Amino acid sequence: MKQLLTLLSLLIWLPLAAQQGFSFLNLPANARVAALGGYAVSMADGDLSMGYHNPALLSDSTIGQVYFLFNPFMANINRYNAVTQFKLSKFGPMSAGVLFMDYGMFEETDVVGNVVGTFKAQDYVIYLGKSHTVGPFSLGLNIKMAGSYISSTGATALLFDLGGLYRSPDQSFSVGMVIKNAGFLVTDFSPGQSTPLPFDIELGTTIKPQYMPVRFTFTSSNLMRSQDELFANDPYQTVTMANEIFRYLNLGSAFVLGENVELILGYNHRRNQELRLDQGAFGAGLSYGFMIKIKDYELRYTNMKIHASGGANFFSIKTNATAIKNIF
Repeated sequence: MKQLLTLLSLLIWLPLAAQQGFSFLNLPANARVAALGGYAVSMADGDLSMGYHNPALLSDSTIGQVYFLFNPFMANINRYNAVTQFKLSKFGPMSAGVLFMDYGMFEETDVVGNVVGTFKAQDYVIYLGKSHTVGPFSLGLNIKMAGSYISSTGATALLFDLGGLYRSPDQSFSVGMVIKNAGFLVTDFSPGQSTPLPFDIELGTTIKPQYMPVRFTFTSSNLMRSQDELFANDPYQTVTMANEIFRYLNLGSAFVLGENVELILGYNHRRNQELRLDQGAFGAGLSYGFMIKIKDYELRYTNMKIHASGGANFFSIKTNATAIKNIF
């Protein structure tokens, strides 16, 4: 706990950025959050993969879990995430993961358009997570090393997430908050450049009504960005106050159909408004997914509608180290 508080004190001196670079850090890192609309910081039910979005959601019950994600994104972009949690003698339970994003191969041309070669573009995040719980309150910290590379140039950043969580005694609701991506650049793409970091504050709650097999999740994000930055002011149409407010909100619901089946629906209003066409949104902002648990394996699939031209699929599997050992 002493080491955790020492690291948290560093966050006081970290700069805040009004605009964003390293935008890949804002994409959902697991199929569950993607199905809930892209943001969730308050679902506290022992899911290791939720720790990337709020480290306070980590707990002793997730020790030994192993999580893998494959996310074929749009335009032949592929994303991968792998994370596990283990126990160290001096530090206690800790999570460790790596998230990798591959944009594929591109043609390199000269000034007149002649192809002279090829190059790749890739992003990655290596992260460690730690949480501490006292009664109904939890505090968590993620330490992340992020990198973004295009051809022979790139940038790296050291980032921190500070999360908090409150669970009601009867587990009927929980409230989570996370300060995300506070930190500093280690190297930048070119000398003299200052790539802004995607600093954000997210706040959300999950409510489980009594006698209902459903959990409702409401999450606000982009709280450090103005309405102008969220494209709320469109000179060609009248934008209502309700429309502006809902661009900060993300809505999700999970229907629990027994211990081994779960259906999830989500809606992201900002995505719906930013990526709609003149003819309509064509489902942009909607997402859905399901979970099936078979013995020691939890399988999830999510489809997140991004634009009229298509969306992204998320495939994940969560198991434990013992089950993996039994395979071999």
